[in-house]
Amino acid sequence: MMTRTQYKKLAFGLLVYTILVILWGAWVRISHSGDGCGDTWPLCHGQLIPEAQRGKTWVEYGHRLMSGIYGFVVIYFFWMARKLYPVGHFARKAAVAALIFMITEALLGAKLVLFKLVTTNDTPYRAFVMALHQVNSFMLTGAVALAYAAAALNDTTPAPLANYKKYKLLPWVIVILGTTGAWAALSNSLFPTDNILEGLLADLSSESHYLIRLRGLHPVLAVLGAGSMALFFWLKAQTTENPLLQKKSVQMAGILIVQILFGMSTLFLHAPTWMKITHLCLAQVIWVILLQWLFFTRNPTSSPAQQAT
Repeated sequence: MMTRTQYKKLAFGLLVYTILVILWGAWVRISHSGDGCGDTWPLCHGQLIPEAQRGKTWVEYGHRLMSGIYGFVVIYFFWMARKLYPVGHFARKAAVAALIFMITEALLGAKLVLFKLVTTNDTPYRAFVMALHQVNSFMLTGAVALAYAAAALNDTTPAPLANYKKYKLLPWVIVILGTTGAWAALSNSLFPTDNILEGLLADLSSESHYLIRLRGLHPVLAVLGAGSMALFFWLKAQTTENPLLQKKSVQMAGILIVQILFGMSTLFLHAPTWMKITHLCLAQVIWVILLQWLFFTRNPTSSPAQQAT
């Protein structure tokens, strides 16, 4: 029987694996390998193990294989949470959420393939489904991150703030930035540019494709939104007396600044593949730290009445 300490390690490993699966999915899009397995799902060209020579077939198949393994791990993760934690425990709730969002993530991925919303497809429907896919991946990563945070609690954890509810709008800033980032990434993949000035003029032109006009929204919102959040968390680090929240606040302020600078560098260097993947990875890490910060601003061991006071 697994112990709670072992479950915490499993939660951390699952969190890392979740991000890796998401990053591999981004590589599928960037490399235009979404049709590497044809229009069949979950099989690849109708086969369990494809017989193909094309590189993009193995890129897409590798992602499906990783996702399939991931599904079984999440089911086991959910099952162990039921065994180790009582009904109502936050770790158990987070494991349920991880299972739900894993299923919806798979369904959205299948929709992209079966409806041929891949490679050079530039329809508004693809942009809409990709936005849902991005939001769902945030929800999935967040559920696993919160499960890990809940499993990591112990009796020596400092009592967090009691007024956490007023910070609940913070995650929506990251969700909006992530959604616009997904559109910008899709636009850069379909309509790459080697000249920043020409790209900027195309962004502002009313005759440009809608995805080209949308991609300029992300850097503007990122500087404003992420910059404001970085200042917010830096001030929080200076004013809070809780060591745990102070540490998380410093982490948030630091990584938000790094992400802004890295995003600007990615733009000026014409978005090379490795920078796109790293940019997405940093976004996922920011999301994880933010949710953990929010989690520790509530006292998970107190009763609702205590929290209200």
